[in-house]
Amino acid sequence: MILLYFFIIVGLIVSYYDWKYQVIPDFIMLPAIFFIVVLKFLDGSLKTTDFIAVGVILTIFLIPILLNLEFGGGDLRFGVFSALFVGLEDLGYFVVVSGLLHLILLGIKKKNSFGFAPAMSFAAIGDYVR
Repeated sequence: MILLYFFIIVGLIVSYYDWKYQVIPDFIMLPAIFFIVVLKFLDGSLKTTDFIAVGVILTIFLIPILLNLEFGGGDLRFGVFSALFVGLEDLGYFVVVSGLLHLILLGIKKKNSFGFAPAMSFAAIGDYVR
């Protein structure tokens, strides 16, 4: 349960920053990635497949970065954090739902660019509680 609370706290902070400033600070994400690995290790839920999920997310998220599509390194790091949280088994759900939520938020805000962290946060938490 502490893992969920940790993700919610980090997700709320990062989503706020991304919503307001369209930036995800490294001083939050780098320690958060380290701590989520430690927390999962301590509660016995860390699996090798979690690191495969990270590799998949890195591959998927590098494409828009390489194509210069308003996607940055902060989104990449928060994606890694989220992949560690949801794991490989639920990664497909996370990617699809976060993409759909992001499209909805873009439509509501009527913008071409909008922070991706809020959509990833909701998708990861939604996956956890389903």
